[in-house]
Amino acid sequence: MSVIKISILGMITVLMVLQFKETKSEYGTMIMLVASVLIFGFGISKIRQIIELINSVKSDFGIASGYIGVMIKIVGISYVCEFSADICRDSGMSTLANQIQIFGKLSIFVTGIPIFVQLLEAIGTLL
Repeated sequence: MSVIKISILGMITVLMVLQFKETKSEYGTMIMLVASVLIFGFGISKIRQIIELINSVKSDFGIASGYIGVMIKIVGISYVCEFSADICRDSGMSTLANQIQIFGKLSIFVTGIPIFVQLLEAIGTLL
C-alpha cells in the first residue's frame, strides 16, 4: 500500500475520532486502535524488502549473520514497544506507556549483550 493511501487512512481516522470525541470517546479510541493496527500491518508487509536488502549487504560485505540477527531483533523491539507505548499514551495511560518503553530499553540492552561481550574479547586480544 502506498504512502499516500496510508496517509489518507490516517487523516480519515483522525476525522472520525474527532467526530466521536465529545459524545462517545470510547468509540474514537477503538477506531484509532483499529486504524493503528491496520497501518502497522501494512508496515510489517514491507519487511520482506528489508530482509532482502540486509541479505545482499551481508553477502557483499561478509558480515556475520549473528550481528544482523541481533540488529533486526533490536529494531523489532524498538518498533513494537514504541507502537504499544503510543497507543497507551493516546488512550491516556502514560504510566503504562513509560513502563513499556523501559521494558523495551532493557530488552534491547539484553539483546545487545552478546555483541558487547564479543567486542570486549576482541579488544582483549589486541592488548
